[in-house]
Amino acid sequence: MTRTRLAAFVLSAGLLLITGLAPATAVAATFSLTTPYPAVTIQPGNTVTFALDVAVPAPERVGLAISGTPSGWTANLRGGGNIVNAVFAGGSTAAAVDLSVSVPQAATAGSQTLTVTASSKQGTRTLAIEVTVLGATGGAITLTSAFPQLSGAPSSTFSYSVTLANTGTQKQTYTLQGQGPDGWTVSVHPSSNAQALTDTVDGGGTDTLSVTAQPPSSVAAGAYPLQVTATSGGQSANAALEADVTGTPALTLSTPNQVLNAQVTAGSTGTVALVVTNSGSTVLQNVAITASSPTGWTATFAPATIATIQPGASATVTATVKPSSDALAGDYDVTFTAAGGSATANVDIRTTVQTSPLWGFIGLALIAFVIIGLGWVFRRFGRR
Repeated sequence: MTRTRLAAFVLSAGLLLITGLAPATAVAATFSLTTPYPAVTIQPGNTVTFALDVAVPAPERVGLAISGTPSGWTANLRGGGNIVNAVFAGGSTAAAVDLSVSVPQAATAGSQTLTVTASSKQGTRTLAIEVTVLGATGGAITLTSAFPQLSGAPSSTFSYSVTLANTGTQKQTYTLQGQGPDGWTVSVHPSSNAQALTDTVDGGGTDTLSVTAQPPSSVAAGAYPLQVTATSGGQSANAALEADVTGTPALTLSTPNQVLNAQVTAGSTGTVALVVTNSGSTVLQNVAITASSPTGWTATFAPATIATIQPGASATVTATVKPSSDALAGDYDVTFTAAGGSATANVDIRTTVQTSPLWGFIGLALIAFVIIGLGWVFRRFGRR
């Protein structure tokens, strides 16, 4: 009895094992056409590739065809780097082929279905491929900067960091361009490659762009708009940046003909023309002139204050200098200083003091008086 039961058990287990393996063997020999991702979403102007597997029970040639391709679209079956219309498949190894679908830029938003048909001795198999085209809002380019406004001196290089985002589903290559006012040099490149003029970003991904802007040497203080553009196909995005040039205050002080000497008379006044030039890159306001002169001297200016001087512009000031009445004849240094905000400039004028002509007249009168007196004495007492 025990042996009989053991034999029955072994027979039943063998039958179950055979029964379980039979479906698997049948499935492996089934004629099939499959792809792991039969439905995708794409932006206009892009190409998507589907990996297809063709399996048949025994080695044979399997014909392939595509139908339902929308007008303006391009669909090809590729294998080994070529466009193919059939594959040779069979046994346990499926034949691999790629379906390449290109969507034109002008494609209408919505879903389109293409059908791939495989034909063999086993019959035919069809595979529906669904491609959904995004609308204008389905995917886009965005350019953003955390710090779009920077300030600096005219000699500064303004450096910005801009984030390029591909909000679509497909990898895109973008052409990069920077623009600025006349004379400015604006460059844009991926932060990972300073020589690149384009940037490739995966669908849903971002990348960082480096933007540098160099102003011209003659730039004046002010706010200057800059723009960064990324373009791919018919899509583009802009980022507005700003460079605030603070300007450099600077002054020069001279005379109209660069003559650095003057003449005055003791006790009288003399005038000196001074030229104040804004040699910086920012507007100067309330520019005043002062003088450092010997004790007892005075100096006045017309005008006393210059309200504004634009960069590169000049203004003329007349300085009236009066030495002290007891100043001795000779050369004296008078230093004139122009000041406007933090900008200052100096010029030294050598001032020659001459004695008053009145003393010469008085001296001549005294000499004449002495001569006349001596003559009178000789005439009166000479006969004696």
